[in-house]
Amino acid sequence: MTFLRFGLLIVCLLTIVARGAAAQKPPRLVVIVSFDQYRGDYPTLFSRFVGKRGFARMQKQGASFTKCYYEHANNITGPGHASLLTGCYPARTGIVGNDFCDLRTGSCTYCADDDKGLKSAEQLEVPTIGDLLRQKNTASRVVGISLKDRAGILMSGKSATTCVWYDMNTHRWTTSSYYPTPQWLPTLNRTIRSSKYAGRSWTTRIPQSLNPAYDSVDAEGAYPGGNTTFPHQVLDAGHPKFEASVVLSPFGIDMVFDAASIALTKEELGKDKWPDVLCIGVSSSDYVGHVFGPDSREVQELYAHADKRIEKLIDQLDAGIGRANYILVITSDHGVAPVPEVIRNISQQQGAFIDAGRIRESEIKAIVDSVLGAKFGKPPTASYVREISEPSIYLQDSAIAHLNRAAVLEVVVAALKRHPGLGIVATRDTLALGDCPEGADEATCRYVLNSFHASRSGDIVIYPKRYWIIGGNTATHGTPHDYDRYVPLMMLGGGMRQQNSDAPVAPVDIAPTLALRLGLVIGPIDGKPLPMK
Repeated sequence: MTFLRFGLLIVCLLTIVARGAAAQKPPRLVVIVSFDQYRGDYPTLFSRFVGKRGFARMQKQGASFTKCYYEHANNITGPGHASLLTGCYPARTGIVGNDFCDLRTGSCTYCADDDKGLKSAEQLEVPTIGDLLRQKNTASRVVGISLKDRAGILMSGKSATTCVWYDMNTHRWTTSSYYPTPQWLPTLNRTIRSSKYAGRSWTTRIPQSLNPAYDSVDAEGAYPGGNTTFPHQVLDAGHPKFEASVVLSPFGIDMVFDAASIALTKEELGKDKWPDVLCIGVSSSDYVGHVFGPDSREVQELYAHADKRIEKLIDQLDAGIGRANYILVITSDHGVAPVPEVIRNISQQQGAFIDAGRIRESEIKAIVDSVLGAKFGKPPTASYVREISEPSIYLQDSAIAHLNRAAVLEVVVAALKRHPGLGIVATRDTLALGDCPEGADEATCRYVLNSFHASRSGDIVIYPKRYWIIGGNTATHGTPHDYDRYVPLMMLGGGMRQQNSDAPVAPVDIAPTLALRLGLVIGPIDGKPLPMK
């Protein structure tokens, strides 16, 4: 088959898929649930811990994609949530990290802050599905609910009719004046309060006969209050770590799903002919994963609890809206790496060796200051480093303005490449040309370039080697390695046929798939419609 004929065939197939999707009745409601830090192998690994009406119902009655991988490298919360409903990688969204500096403004900022000091989606440089839906019809409602502000904000977008998150400092659900304040916010704060969990215990629900993980493993962190084994007791409401003890448990999951249930009812989502969108960001899975690691009993117990909340959500949607009238999507913003000490110890017990370890930001900063100080002398500022926000290192412009930039970068890159835990070290100048980082294979090069934004990425971009992590958390993420890119993807409702697919897909494929069903024009984007039956 000639290349031209092959290309025409692909165009025809995509056209058929698009026509088929467009011919289906548009859903009255789209619900997307992002479980922060839920790796793609969890549904299989933990299937024995759950019932038949939660995650299993999604898989048995809906569409499940078992090979869903992000194709960007900076797999952290901000970039992941920004990709989910835009269909774009950070190179387009501009969300290159949870925090970043922008050459155009000269300022460093948080991904969900704007120049007016408000929490908003102004940093997002492309529209979300919710934004496009609101452009088409202002009667459509777009609602974001999350514990983390950035999760709800970056999924729902600039045109959200409601976006609410939980402020652990004030112990209240809140929003910003960027968004309309929902009339039901006082109800939310009266009924979904963290204080009701004070003194409650998080106990195990998985029977030992199902062979759950050991309750305590090497290197895992401690629950707020100090213990590493079950039961974990929520602290007194007056304790400085009280809120952390709530969100670091299934009670944090209950709070966000209970809030979403109120939003469904009060906003009357899916009740009229104008399609609505509800974005639910589940943050407790990330909090627990960071402290205890992906192979912990705590993560397994949290997944079993989440299964019950998915069951309850499906029942509510079935009863209130009808299976044919909604689409429910379950996915994640990123995966997670194994705990370095755990994977290293396991390999040693088996007579093998796995190179794994940790890198501290302070260590990176010390290296940069040391080599530049030795080469160019003491900087006029306290440090040559302005900011480190993985994967970016931003240098102080005032410290290097009188120096040869190329020479400065060459010295820093050479020094960082000698670090035993760093696998990719590249400069903004190199990536801006579209050149691959030295030593990166073709796929990794693509992931790194998909994460690069000429105005927002650092002077130097770094990623650790496989099984190395940056930071002090027990477990973390943020690399181009498969375990950080791998996430679940399940869809239910809207008349879609049941399928369990091992076709390679990506989370950026969600947005164009929903756009077809909602009759929206989207693009240019990085995703493509999912291969639905």
